[in-house]
Parts: sequence; C-alpha cells; structure tokens
Amino acid sequence: MRVIYKIARLELSNLFFSPVAWFLLVVLVFITGYQFTGRLEELSRAQAYGSGLYALSGNLFYGLNGLWVTMKQILYFAMPLLTMGLISQEYGLGSIKLLYSSPISTRQIVVGKYLGIMMYGLLVSALLCVPVAVAAVVVENFEWQAVLTGLLGLYLLWSLYSAIGLFMSALTNYQLVSAICMLVTLYLLKWVSGVGQEYPVVRDITYWLSIESRADNFIKGLICSEDVLYFVILSAMFVSFTVLKLRLKRERHSGWAKAGRYAA
Repeated sequence: MRVIYKIARLELSNLFFSPVAWFLLVVLVFITGYQFTGRLEELSRAQAYGSGLYALSGNLFYGLNGLWVTMKQILYFAMPLLTMGLISQEYGLGSIKLLYSSPISTRQIVVGKYLGIMMYGLLVSALLCVPVAVAAVVVENFEWQAVLTGLLGLYLLWSLYSAIGLFMSALTNYQLVSAICMLVTLYLLKWVSGVGQEYPVVRDITYWLSIESRADNFIKGLICSEDVLYFVILSAMFVSFTVLKLRLKRERHSGWAKAGRYAA
C-alpha cells in the first residue's frame, strides 16, 4: 500500500506540471464564480419582489441550468484531456520499461496512477464546496442534503471517467488518440440509453448501461444503491482492464486468449 501511495503522490505532482490540470482548475473557478454569483443576483431580485430566497435555492445547483449540471458538462470534455497521458506518456518517454523492470507490480502501477487522479478530483470537489458553503449561509431553507448528494454524484462520475481515461491511455502511445477514444466511449455510454426503447428487455439493459441517467439521479438529490454500484463496478472494471492490458503487453498470447481474459 505504501508503494501505491508513493506512485499516487508522484502522479498527482506530475499532473501539476501539466498545463491541462492548471487550466481545468482556472476554468472551474471562473465558471463556478460567474454562474454562482449570477444566480445569487437572481435570488436577490426574487427577494426584492417578495418571492423569498427559498424560491430559487434548488436552481442554484441542480436546476435546468444549475451549477452541478454545468460541472457535469465540463467534466465530459475535460476528463479526456486530463487523463489522456496517464499511461501513454510513459510509452512516449520510454519510462514504461523502467517501470516494468522495477520491483513494482502492474497492479500497483495502475492503482497508484488511478489513486493520483482521484486525489486531484478531491481537490476539485473541495473547490466546488466553496459555493455550497456560501449558499448555505445566504440562502434561506437551503437544501444542503440534495446539493451534497449532487456533489457526491459528480465525484463518482469523476471516478468512472478517470477509470475509462486510464484504460484508453493504455491502448495507444498517442495521447490525442487516447482522448478521442475516450470521447467516443463516453458518447456511446450516453447514447445507449435511447437504443431499443420499444423492447422492454432491451430498454432495461440500455438504461442500466447509460451513464447519463445515473449521474442525473445524484444531481437531482437521489441516492440509489444501484447507481452507486454502477459507478463502482464500471470503475473497477476499467481499472482491471488497464491492469490486464499492461500485463498482456509483456506476455505473448493469441488474440483469442487475450479476448478470453478480457471477457473473464
């Protein structure tokens, strides 16, 4: 566990050597501040007209144009850029050979890198807690349970995006290709909810695979064990795929044998 923590800490420090990580933080702070202050201005106008601050408290975060909805859209486009070099840059720099020759297992490398990007996600979540704290003070009857549930959903979404991006970065040496593959995967997980709606059995399967509805449930303030399991299972699956990909890269197997191990 100590080795995994050291790898995670190193990965977190490497993220801040990248302009993408700093750019994402700046964008989040700017958009959060701009949208939050704009909504607070609407609330003050509503109070001036006698509507009361409680009238628009939900719209601050989980309404149609709420802050959590905006953050979900930002993560959709930002995470491919943030995760595209997690492993592919090791291929490009040639440092992957040093990792293979070191007394560190493939699982430790992958889990350490995944933990590093999750630690960065905690920093992003901490920044998003600032408007929550301000709203809790100035907004009457603030629905903090629903708002914090939405924040939890965003972090679970971050965990799944990170796992997918980690796997995509292990598939190719080119970071741009990795980012494009991740965008295609996220689009498929979003698009699948509209497939086979006229057939009950197919509709149930495509709904379970859809990432969009799962995240929206949390943003609306609903915690469901099935949604939590969805994010946990898929995140663990893509992290396991990454471990398997790196192991198979060092071993010689037929295509059918590799496909069988992925299926298992």
